Amino acid sequence: MVTPEDAKIINKTEVKEVPVIQIRNLNKSFGDNQVLRNFNIDLYKGENLAVVGKSGSGKSVLIKCIIGLMKPDSGTIFMFEKNIPDLNNAGLEAIRAKAGFLFQSNALYDSMTVRENLEFPLRRHRVGVQSEKVNDLVMEALTNVGLSALSLTI
Repeated sequence: MVTPEDAKIINKTEVKEVPVIQIRNLNKSFGDNQVLRNFNIDLYKGENLAVVGKSGSGKSVLIKCIIGLMKPDSGTIFMFEKNIPDLNNAGLEAIRAKAGFLFQSNALYDSMTVRENLEFPLRRHRVGVQSEKVNDLVMEALTNVGLSALSLTI
């Protein structure tokens, strides 16, 4: 379980009135395993946040909830004054384009296929790129690592 004590705020600079990220009473469970329990935090412009903890403590679950890859059981997650659980895909993409986040060891998103993981940065950072061009770039990446034959199954 991630607690406020686990969240270390580093490189704190000037604090603005409205937090960039504001989390209140965030809860997320998987069956009987309560991973996040009443988690609260404010993160302001200019602050960097490193969430540290042992394996299975909820670090990745917290980040996935913040960026809308996973829905919390309860609580609010405001990023840039928008409640993340209430946003549609277009709203989430707009928010994600403004935020930087990184999972442990640059891991792939386990909630996405390999293809979706490859498409994600192309769609996020190259707004307006045609689907055909995205497909070409994904195929190029798969070919570069010897996986082009798997392109129809991933």
